[in-house]
Amino acid sequence: MFADVVNQHYEEGDVVWCHDYHLMYLPKCLKEYNNNMKVGWFLHTPFPSSEIHRTLPSRSDLLRSVLAADLVGFHTYDYARHFVSACTRILGLEGTPEGVEDQGRLTRVAAFPIGIDSDRFIRALELPQVQEHIKELKERFAGRKVMLGVDRLDMIKGIPQKILAFEKFLEENSIWRDKVVLLQIAVPTRTDVPEYQKLTSQVHEIVGRINGRFGTLTAVPIHHLDRSLDFHALCALYAVTDVALVTSLRDGMNLVSYEFVACQDSKKGVLILSEFAGAAQSLGAGAILVNPWNITEVADSILQALTMSPEEREKRHRHNFVHVTTHTAQEWAETFVSELDDTVIEAKLRTKQVPPPLPEEDAISRYLQSTNRLLILGFNATLTEPVDTPGRRADQIKEMELKLHPELKEALTALCSDRKTTVVVLSGSDQKTLDDNFGEYDMWLAAEHGMFLRLTKGEWMTTMPEHLNMEWIDSVKHVFEYFTERTPRSHFELCETSLVWNYKYADVEFGRLQARDMLQHLWTGPISNASVDVVQGSRSVEVRAVGVTKGAAIDRILGEIVHSKSMITPIDYVLCVGHFLGKDEDVYTFFEPELPSDGLAVARSKQNDGLKLPSDRRPSMKLPVIRSAPKSSQGKAQRPSLNPEKRTANHSCGSGRRASAEKISWNVLDLKGDNYFSCAVGRTRTNARYLLGSSDDVVSFLMKLANACT
Repeated sequence: MFADVVNQHYEEGDVVWCHDYHLMYLPKCLKEYNNNMKVGWFLHTPFPSSEIHRTLPSRSDLLRSVLAADLVGFHTYDYARHFVSACTRILGLEGTPEGVEDQGRLTRVAAFPIGIDSDRFIRALELPQVQEHIKELKERFAGRKVMLGVDRLDMIKGIPQKILAFEKFLEENSIWRDKVVLLQIAVPTRTDVPEYQKLTSQVHEIVGRINGRFGTLTAVPIHHLDRSLDFHALCALYAVTDVALVTSLRDGMNLVSYEFVACQDSKKGVLILSEFAGAAQSLGAGAILVNPWNITEVADSILQALTMSPEEREKRHRHNFVHVTTHTAQEWAETFVSELDDTVIEAKLRTKQVPPPLPEEDAISRYLQSTNRLLILGFNATLTEPVDTPGRRADQIKEMELKLHPELKEALTALCSDRKTTVVVLSGSDQKTLDDNFGEYDMWLAAEHGMFLRLTKGEWMTTMPEHLNMEWIDSVKHVFEYFTERTPRSHFELCETSLVWNYKYADVEFGRLQARDMLQHLWTGPISNASVDVVQGSRSVEVRAVGVTKGAAIDRILGEIVHSKSMITPIDYVLCVGHFLGKDEDVYTFFEPELPSDGLAVARSKQNDGLKLPSDRRPSMKLPVIRSAPKSSQGKAQRPSLNPEKRTANHSCGSGRRASAEKISWNVLDLKGDNYFSCAVGRTRTNARYLLGSSDDVVSFLMKLANACT
């Protein structure tokens, strides 16, 4: 209903600011209507810890709805921390110092402590009717110290605790019994709710008991009012108060403390403030902070406040007064809106770096026009069946066993049986996993990031460099075992050229700490002198031999395919789709006609240096290595002498097992720039040209591709 009304009145450039927990679902509704709408959401109550929030049946929906906003604001850093923690623990998203990140989209989360219009209170004190009120109150309570509580009659305000602490104070300090009075204004709220009626009875009962016990015929220690006061009467009351008591059990902010401070510039009274009120973070330095559940502590604080020296009172008041008069409600609103504007601008800059969705129709039409196609497909999170659907908890056992998406069988069979198409599954998984899932198809399988290769009709062969040193593997395995034992629900996978420790299912915070500890162990011990790369995923740590990347393996795989198929026409279409780690994204840039930076050329030359097969095996059909380009005077990378679009293979295809060595020279790749489609699955920070959201989108696209062919 709210969204419908906003949509009727919204004009381009408007800012929509949603307030409080009642409207947690609103940001999502607004963004669904118009994704470019500037939406901020602010919570005026405390946000509970993730342990409390996770008990809600709609816990995930609520968080996702709020995350649709561009900026999410809270009164204090504690509440913001609880919100981010709930998003990381319940939704499994990445919490950053700026906020919460989901698939490259950042929702900014920050603390914006609200204030009051302090000038309104300061000006009111000068009005004749307020001065008259002040005079009456001073006469009425002459010779007695005035303590004040102003609260809604609500469970969270801690009124019974406050009154019981006051009773304890009177018990222990009999000298003060006729020198102090507590004025408690309890504004009735939700009077039709039984719990609130019960609270009212309870408070009246305690007040009656204390007044009966410590009162006299002419005076009582507690004046309890079950009604609100008008603004001028309230300002006068604040002005004559010596000690303000705020004992909230939980409070988003509590602006009564701010109002009291604003009206105290002449009296300089003392503020006793619950540490569970949001205001404790702002006014904590000048107030006396208490735990309202600790009756003795509150009673002692009352004595401390009543007997405090004028000098200390002046210091404390000055500190709080400066804060209240500078952090006003106006300043709070301006800060939030300005931050929202900045956040939207930053988000636009960030979005420009995110690749566009895969243009499926263009990819299919170019596929149909080409004559020699190469499809390179990842496996995990690309061709696997989705298990972890939103709203359901992750099923670790099912997810650890990688299975091909059942709807892909027909499409893969059709693509593999097309004589003009070569399909390669390039995965970090081991040989057995690929055999189990793809054994029935006529395709190439590249296991362990391309270190092992086979045509499904043939035997596995290795493409590993000859001098690859694997002595480090046992000592790394011991470290991985150690951390797996000590991190519940973590596991590690051992392959021939790499080890992966995965903590996706472990507690997020603990998993990160353990990963950090593990890296220290690895660097100081097993791999300090070994030729290995450490690859960090979002919830994994992988150790693999230097040079083991999908990009480094692809040229050897290409050579093998060209030789095996006795290709005589160049490959004129490449589709490369996968959910690859950053380390393996060199496979996307391998086919790019223009290299984006000199760094990449250097990286590629290093990866290919010395990657030769042993002499007793037939060398794969090697594509020429691209050496790093000399820097031009502008410092830009120059075009390599042999660009990837027109790679020339001019080498021996002979081996120790073959008697004759045939020589061929022709262009292995002729992509014409536009016939190359690199596509990352579910990763917005990528070197790929395009994006697909999930494995379901990959399945849908491959089915369309197969149907177009048949």
